[in-house]
Amino acid sequence: MAFLNPLFLFGLLAAGIPLIIHLWNRRRVVTVDFSSLMFLMAAHRENARRFQLRQLLILLLRMAIVALIVFALARPFLTLGLPIASVRAKTDLVIVLDNSYSMAYQDVDGIRFEKAKTLAIDILDTLRHGDSAALILMSDIANPIFRQLTPDLESVTAAINDAEVSYRATNVQPSLELAHEILAESERLNKELYLISDFAQNGWKNWGRLLNRSGARVSLIPVADGEAHNTNIEEIRPSNQLIGVNLPLQLNVTTANHSVAPLARNMLTLFIGGEKQKTVSFSAAANESLNTALTHNFSTPGTHIGYFTLTEDRLNIDNRRYFVLDIIGEVRVLCVGEQTEYLTLALNPHKNSRQQSAVSNQQRDFLNAPPTTDSRLLTADTMILPTQCTPAEFETFPLEDYDVVILADVPEITRQIGAQIQKFIRHGKSVIAFVSSHSNIDSYNQFSDTWFPAQLGRTLTWTPPRQIRTYQETHPIFDIFPNEGFSTQYAPQFHSGVALSPTSESRVIAHFDDDTPFLIERSPGTSTVLLYNCGLLAQQSDRSNADTIPLRTTIYTNNLFVNPYFLPMLQQSVLYTATANNNLLTWGGHIGDIYTARYPQSAGGKATIRLKTTADTSNNDGTNVNNGIVVPIAEDGTLRFQGTERPGIYQVDIQTQGKLQRDFFAVNVDATEADLARIPVQQAAARVGARTTADGETEGSTVETDAYNVKRHGKEIWGELLLLAVCLMLLESFLSNREKALTVGEA
Repeated sequence: MAFLNPLFLFGLLAAGIPLIIHLWNRRRVVTVDFSSLMFLMAAHRENARRFQLRQLLILLLRMAIVALIVFALARPFLTLGLPIASVRAKTDLVIVLDNSYSMAYQDVDGIRFEKAKTLAIDILDTLRHGDSAALILMSDIANPIFRQLTPDLESVTAAINDAEVSYRATNVQPSLELAHEILAESERLNKELYLISDFAQNGWKNWGRLLNRSGARVSLIPVADGEAHNTNIEEIRPSNQLIGVNLPLQLNVTTANHSVAPLARNMLTLFIGGEKQKTVSFSAAANESLNTALTHNFSTPGTHIGYFTLTEDRLNIDNRRYFVLDIIGEVRVLCVGEQTEYLTLALNPHKNSRQQSAVSNQQRDFLNAPPTTDSRLLTADTMILPTQCTPAEFETFPLEDYDVVILADVPEITRQIGAQIQKFIRHGKSVIAFVSSHSNIDSYNQFSDTWFPAQLGRTLTWTPPRQIRTYQETHPIFDIFPNEGFSTQYAPQFHSGVALSPTSESRVIAHFDDDTPFLIERSPGTSTVLLYNCGLLAQQSDRSNADTIPLRTTIYTNNLFVNPYFLPMLQQSVLYTATANNNLLTWGGHIGDIYTARYPQSAGGKATIRLKTTADTSNNDGTNVNNGIVVPIAEDGTLRFQGTERPGIYQVDIQTQGKLQRDFFAVNVDATEADLARIPVQQAAARVGARTTADGETEGSTVETDAYNVKRHGKEIWGELLLLAVCLMLLESFLSNREKALTVGEA
C-alpha cells in the first residue's frame, strides 16, 4: 500500500482526541456503604462490567472513524500482489525523445531516430482513455512540445511523427528535470517517465546524480545497436590570422576517427564559393585524430566563404565544416612625422626605388636579410600603400581614402591634429602611435579619455637595455613569430622608454622584461588604436669637446628600426588595425550560439540575416538564399542573433546611410557529439534513479503492451475507507443511543 497524499497521515494524531476526552470526563466515584444497599452490590457489579465494555467499544469506534477519515484523505492505493488491486490505474507519462544529431546515425536496422520515434509511439499506444502524456525533445536544451500533460494522445502522436533530428549536441539533465517538473503537478496514481536515446556519453558529462522529484517510475530505453563507426571534421585553423591577396594560406584541418577500427583512404575536399578546389586522401588509426594541411591562394580581396567535406559515412551531419575568411586587399596608410622615409620603405620596399638608394647599408642589409618569422608575410608589402606627411600638413590633410594613420614620433598632438584623429576614428578607421621621451606628455594625455590608450609619464632609461619578454602569442600581431619569440640573439634592444599607465578601456598586448608596457591596444567604437612604447627616430644630443667646440651626436634609443623583427611586426600591426574590428565571426560558432556584432553607424536600425544554401556560389549578389529574418539593432549598435539552429554560412545585410553593408559568419555543429561512445545503461540508470527496459517489454523496434500495462495495476481505496467510516459512525450512533436508553431505564 502507498499514499498519494502522505502528509495527511499526520492527521492520525487526531484519533487520540476521543481517548483524551474520555479520560478527561471520567467520573470520580466516592464509595459510601449503606447497610440497606449492601445486598444490591452483587447484582450491580455484573451490570457495571457490561456498561464499561460498551463504553470501551464506543471509544474504539470513534477513534477508528477519525483514523479512517485521515487515511481516506491521504488517498491510499493498493498495488500488485493483491487480487483487489487488479484494476488498471490512470496513468500520466512524459516521453523524453533524444533528437541530438547523433541520433541520425544509420545502424544496420535503420536510423536511430526513426527507431526511437517508433518506440515512443508504441508507448503512447499502451495508454487508454483518461490517461495523459507530454513530449520533450532532448538535445543540449530541453524542447517541450507539450509543456503540460494532455489527454489528447493523438496530438502527441502527431508531434512525434513530425519530430526531426536537430543539429545540436546532447545534455540529458535539463530535459529530465523538466520532465520531473511536469509530472510533479500530476495527481494520478501512476506516473511514468521514459527516456529514449542512444545514450552517447557526451550528454552525461558535467553533472552528477539527478533526484526523482516527481516520484515517477523512470525507464531508460536505448536504441543504439552494436559498435558505432564515425568520422568527423573537428576544427579548421589558418596558419595565420591575417590573410592577404596572393599570399599562400595554409588551412590546418583536424579530423577524427571515432572507431575501434582503422580508417583507410578517406577523402578530404576543400570548396571555396561552392566550387571544388582540391582533394587529399588520408588514413587514420582507430580512435585517432589527424591534422591535414591544405594550401590555397586567394586572388581577390574581400570575404570568401567555403567548407570542407569528408567521405560520406553513417553519420554525415558532422562531415562538413564551414568557414568564412576575410582576405585583405589594399591598405592605404598615412605616415605622419618629420622623418618617415624609412617607415614607408619598411611598409612597402617596392614602392619607390629612389628611396632605396638613400638607405644606409645597415638598413639595406635588414630589408634584404631573411627574417626570423614567417617568410610569406613579406609579400604583404605589396598590399600596403603608404603615404607621407608632416604633422603640420596633417592638420588639414584629407583622410577619406586612408585606412590607417601612423603617428611616428609626432612631438605634440595639437588641437587640430587631435580633431583630425577623432574624426578619423569616428569613421571606423584605426591609428598606430609610436611615442618616446621627446613626446609632449600633456598633449597626448588630454586624449586618454577619448581614444588614446594610456597616460604618458616620465622617461625611463635602461642600462643594460631591455627586451620584449612577454606577449600574447595568440594575438594576430605576434602569431607569426617563431616559438622562441623575442628571446633570440636577433631580438631588438631598447635603451629608453616612457612610463605608461593604460586606461581602463585598454589592454596590454606585450611587456618589457621589467613589466613596463611595450604595446597597448584600445578599441574606441569600431576602431583600433595601438600604442608602441618606443621611438622610431634617433635623438640628437649636443656636447662640447676639449676645445669647447659644440658637437651634435646621434643617440639611438633602440635598434628596432634596423632589426629583422621590425618589418613583420609593423606590417602585421597595419593589417591587424585595418581589419581588427570587422563584423565577421571568421570561424563562426556552434549551433545555438548567439551571433554578436557591432554596427554603431546603424544603431536603432534593422538587419536581415539569411542562411545561404549550399548551392550558392556567389559572394556578393545574394542569390540562392532563403527568406531572411529581420533582427533589430540596439541603440548602442549591438546586433544579437539567436537563430543559429542550422549549420552553414549566414549572410547579414544592413542598410547604412543608403549603402548596403554585407557580412557573413559561419555556424557549425558541435564536434563533441561526433564521438558516439555510449555510457553503460545501468550506470545511467543509477544516476537518474531509473530502471532499464525489462526483457519482453521491447521486441526489436516494438513495444509489448501487456508488459507496460501490468505495471500500471493498482486501485485507490479512499472511497471504501470513507464508506467504512460511515458504517462505523452508524454503529457508534446506535450503541451510544442504546447506552443512554439503558441508563434511563435503570434509573
